[in-house]
Amino acid sequence: MTFWDEIEQQALAARRKMVRSGELLGEDEFRERLRLSESQLARMLQRGDVFAIEVDGVAYLPALLATLGLDLRRLYSICRILVPAPPSCRLGYLSSRHANLGGISPLEALREERQYRLLRQMARAYAAEWVRTVVTIYVGSYEVEPRDIEPTLTAAHEVDPRVNLWMRAEDALLSGGYIQPCGPYATASEATVFVSRQPAGQAPPIPEARIAVSIVDGVAHANVVCHEVSTYKLDAIRVADEDIVGVVLHVVVAVRKLSL
Repeated sequence: MTFWDEIEQQALAARRKMVRSGELLGEDEFRERLRLSESQLARMLQRGDVFAIEVDGVAYLPALLATLGLDLRRLYSICRILVPAPPSCRLGYLSSRHANLGGISPLEALREERQYRLLRQMARAYAAEWVRTVVTIYVGSYEVEPRDIEPTLTAAHEVDPRVNLWMRAEDALLSGGYIQPCGPYATASEATVFVSRQPAGQAPPIPEARIAVSIVDGVAHANVVCHEVSTYKLDAIRVADEDIVGVVLHVVVAVRKLSL
């Protein structure tokens, strides 16, 4: 048995214990507590108001999400913010005390307006940690990301994946959170940009967009492909004698302005 198999077995044993203790409820019991219909619960799950945790192939919902006496409207707004995190981690976040909340739990922070506003801010930061947007730039033209050459630039930024794709890509290039190498960068007549989402852990990256950039006589031309289905060409952008990373930033900003 591998280390990760042992970790998974321990996690499963903990979830089974939560079912036995009533910390996790079956869907019928959860609906009964809140007097919900099946369709109402389905809509809440879809919106992210509540979330389910699977145990032995059965979906259970945290009992704390049906706690009468809590401000459930505020609680469900926090749940929606936490959607990028895995369900088990959302539960762990909600049920733990946090130093950045003054040593109290999110459930306690729901009671007072100032603490609730701080909780929303901290929950956004926590949710963003679970997915990075990665922008990779290669000199040359490529249909798929090459594996045998080093990129001219790799930039990554932790941000909620529900934020506009091009806002996330621009943030990655400008944030300074992770940029490698730091420059200076060469000029080039052609480049390919790949934008992807990188979930936390060992999950593979999720491709989101590709940009083919060419520069002729100080003018950049770009073809943008999103999700391999929609392709469009940007208007020409004058870039003078900028290096290739500066050119790509101009292109990403232009795409972002078109997408909003």
